[in-house]
Amino acid sequence: MTWAKFKEANRLLWMDKRHLVPEHWDNQTIESMADRCFVRLWGNHEAQYHEVGFEEAFAKKFKKYLKS
Repeated sequence: MTWAKFKEANRLLWMDKRHLVPEHWDNQTIESMADRCFVRLWGNHEAQYHEVGFEEAFAKKFKKYLKS
């Protein structure tokens, strides 16, 4: 899984459940979850408002993988 796909999966989970992907999930679990979240969020015109706080939470949790 590419970094971009991983970040997008985290963003979808954040918008749907307000938390990030647990570290113990494998790629198949992450992709399956992202597909389900996408379906739930599809057509939800308010979904964009659920992105608030995602960038900060993602950066905090995965800061050791992010370039400074």
